[in-house]
Amino acid sequence: MTNTLSDAALRQSVRDKYAAVARGEALSCCGPDNSCETEIEMIGDAYDGVDGYVSAADLRLGCGLPVEHAGLALGQRVLDLGAGAGLDAFVARRVVGDSGQVFGVDFTPGMVEKARQNAAALGYTNVRFECGDIEALPFPDAAVDVVISNCVLNLVPDKAQAFAETARVLRPGGHFCISDVVSRGELPASTRASAELYAGCVAGALDQDDYLALLADAGFDGVEVVTERPIALPTDLLPGGAEASLFSITVRGTRPATDAAPPATTGATTLRVYDPPQCCSTGVCGPDVDPALVQFAADLVALQASGVAVERFNLAQQPEAFVAEPSVVQAVNVVGTSVLPLLVIGGRIVSHGRYPSRAELASIVCADPMPVIGLGVANFGPGSSCC
Repeated sequence: MTNTLSDAALRQSVRDKYAAVARGEALSCCGPDNSCETEIEMIGDAYDGVDGYVSAADLRLGCGLPVEHAGLALGQRVLDLGAGAGLDAFVARRVVGDSGQVFGVDFTPGMVEKARQNAAALGYTNVRFECGDIEALPFPDAAVDVVISNCVLNLVPDKAQAFAETARVLRPGGHFCISDVVSRGELPASTRASAELYAGCVAGALDQDDYLALLADAGFDGVEVVTERPIALPTDLLPGGAEASLFSITVRGTRPATDAAPPATTGATTLRVYDPPQCCSTGVCGPDVDPALVQFAADLVALQASGVAVERFNLAQQPEAFVAEPSVVQAVNVVGTSVLPLLVIGGRIVSHGRYPSRAELASIVCADPMPVIGLGVANFGPGSSCC
């Protein structure tokens, strides 16, 4: 798709329209101006009755129900692209619960402020909203389990970059579910050239085949359209008897559990582990034994035996090591200490929020199969000393 307008002009048009929506000065529907024709209003799906629905956050800006098809689970970290006033983020929060985290990003400051006010009114402490660009997300690599979005990507000039950013912030094995507007057939040049129609979810609609191809190019597996619905628009929006048609689709896909290429490193691979604050990282503190930490310590020994250098830092004992790694600083600033433990290779976060299994460690560092080393809970008795 080619637009005759500059990306800067398109972004400003979108920002202006949605800032007006946030202020209540414009009606919340796709269309070229502030008058909502019946056909255009039908783009949005009704959220009434959906668990987690918050009427104050419903600005009628969506074109689907991505959370319904996102396969969310308790405790997951979810990122909502173009979160608006927070509607889909709050619906997602209902599923992931108190143990999960939901982040929303929007590049309209007024929308972010409105979403934060809604979250505060609801008393949610695990739903956060940030101002940022979808083409350069303010989140570290592998930061979330699931990415959702509702009728937003069609507003982004560089969709390939937006999909690449989506892949970057997803953990390996994570997935996305996006509702968006696509076209079938070529939209007229006059439509493509309209900034108002771009901000109205029409001119920025990419051909569906091209849209799905960009997702595949971004490295996603299993890309599939799970719902689709035609969008009826007034004939004056598609002048000259254009044969193009618009559809609302919901599409999902998965970032491969193992990327095709290993993380870029120089020389021997070094894995750095950044632990949350704790007595020690071995899992043994006096008479108390943490089997998960004991197993992970054994797995790291096995990893070292396969030729991988391992460095480990405890936030309670070595905070300076955390400050020295920019990706760790960014992750903790954005997510909080709940993002720990972090595993980092070459400055790139490769795992977060939990201790991976031995097989996952081998996959992460692209190492040879690790030998089995007999370090188990039985090796540590009540008389063992801490660390």
